[in-house]
Amino acid sequence: MKLRNFFRPENSAQAIVEFAIALPVLLLLLYGLLETGRYLFLYSTVVNASRQAVRYGSATGIGNNGVPRYQDCQGIKAAANTGAYVASFDAIRIYYDSGPSTTQTEYCQSGNSDTSFVPSTNNNSRISVVVEEQYTPIVPRIVPFVSNLISAKSSRTILLSVSIVVTSPPTLSPVAPTATGPSPTSTQTPSRTPTNTPTFTPTRTNTPITHTATMTRTPTVTWTPSMTFTPSNTPTPSFTPTPSRTPTASRTPISNCGSVTHGPEVISGKTFSMTINNPTGVALEVLDVTVSWNHDAGHKTGSDKTLRLQKAELAGTFWTGNVYSTSYTIIPTNLTIPTGTSTIIFTFHQTYTQTDGTERIFINIATNGCQLYPIDSNN
Repeated sequence: MKLRNFFRPENSAQAIVEFAIALPVLLLLLYGLLETGRYLFLYSTVVNASRQAVRYGSATGIGNNGVPRYQDCQGIKAAANTGAYVASFDAIRIYYDSGPSTTQTEYCQSGNSDTSFVPSTNNNSRISVVVEEQYTPIVPRIVPFVSNLISAKSSRTILLSVSIVVTSPPTLSPVAPTATGPSPTSTQTPSRTPTNTPTFTPTRTNTPITHTATMTRTPTVTWTPSMTFTPSNTPTPSFTPTPSRTPTASRTPISNCGSVTHGPEVISGKTFSMTINNPTGVALEVLDVTVSWNHDAGHKTGSDKTLRLQKAELAGTFWTGNVYSTSYTIIPTNLTIPTGTSTIIFTFHQTYTQTDGTERIFINIATNGCQLYPIDSNN
């Protein structure tokens, strides 16, 4: 009897019963994690969409509808919907105001553009974009998640003009030329000719006469001095300077600057580039180069979504650095756009995979006659 109890077999269904009891709890935890992740994903998408839309609306330039970007309603809403990975947003509303504490006015309620909003030249006008998305749990009432409206608002100031203090160039006064020649030579030739001719002639005559003595003495002295002094001073200048004016060379203006064209913006890998066609026959001097890019969300994968500008090239590297900004202006030294076709290339620290509509390359030309013909990738 004792031997039979010692070898009694265990119940093989115990593990299945325990698993069946714990399974609903495990499924609830798994669903709760999935639903929390979905909620955070929708919230992040709405916030990024409002930021991308307001960045597009506050940027300078002309939109696709031929109006400034802050009046391009279709372009602002398209920039917001670029981040709508699952579905389009429930509502995208656009406002303008004159500061955080002022009353907001909604515009762009219909149509592709709205010209009712004209920003102030005092740079105090703002554009605000509100993006809304309704969150609803996939399986309601299983976990304590309720339907909720996710709303995000972003605002930016529109800068129409920025004053730049420029140091005035120095004033150059012409200096009269000075010529130095040999000094005139004075020649003095005094001539002195004294002539002294004294004449002393005594004459004594004794004539004996009886008891009569006669004595005659006649001295004659003749003094005739003669002195002639003739100074001669005849200056003879040997060099007569003639001031002359040296002409200053000036550049001849180029008359065909308007024939310079450019290709479309190209994003490939880590680079952002544009081709330039220069048919003028002259290498054009570059005054400055401004590039704009999606600096904070231009890279989709990984934890680092940013893009930092590290190199700029045009017929060779003309700038290197590590810049994190919405736009950056480079003032190069001795940079020219060669004749024919060339390509300007900007390289970032990782691949450019997400555009936001603010991409732009703007080049000011310093060559005489071409100052009014900048190269703009948006035109």
